[in-house]
Amino acid sequence: MKKRYYVMFAGIIAIGITLGILYIEVWRDSGVQLPKDVLLETASAESYEFENMEPKVRLIEFYYTQCPDVCPLTTQRMMHLREMLKEEGVYGDKVEFISISIDPEKDTPERIQKYMETYAISPDENGWTFLRGSLDDTKAFAEPFRFRFEDRGTDYIVHDSFTYLIDQDNYLMEKFSMGEGFDKEKVFKRIMRNVD
Repeated sequence: MKKRYYVMFAGIIAIGITLGILYIEVWRDSGVQLPKDVLLETASAESYEFENMEPKVRLIEFYYTQCPDVCPLTTQRMMHLREMLKEEGVYGDKVEFISISIDPEKDTPERIQKYMETYAISPDENGWTFLRGSLDDTKAFAEPFRFRFEDRGTDYIVHDSFTYLIDQDNYLMEKFSMGEGFDKEKVFKRIMRNVD
């Protein structure tokens, strides 16, 4: 009889753990949408708003130009992903990258343009937009994604390490690791499954 209670208790714990994992991996992120009420600016210092956007699949990257590791590596891998999407004829028209600086004080339009040059990205390129805004607007944009970042007074910003794939209705589909964990083949396949 005692053994039966242990088995039942273990089963309840297993179900609880499974539900917790499902919540963290699936349900928690369902319904996350690009915020429409945030105004940022491009690397050319032009206003950029998220309301009434063309329906496209979008890959969102949070970065800062002085990041020593995951940000430049992710941008580099996205650069290679861009070439794969160009070969399929979907880059720019059906797929767009948006990179948002989390260090708006130091990441001036000039500094962002220099960063873009490093990765052969033109400021007027149709398909990849680099943005910056006030710290409050940047936090407001990052908040629905639960992307956390903090300047602790050093030269480095502590931040989460995810990119976010957004569907054509501007809802979060999936998040991918940045840096070494950014698998451009996996991201490419996921994008291509969702392009009309």
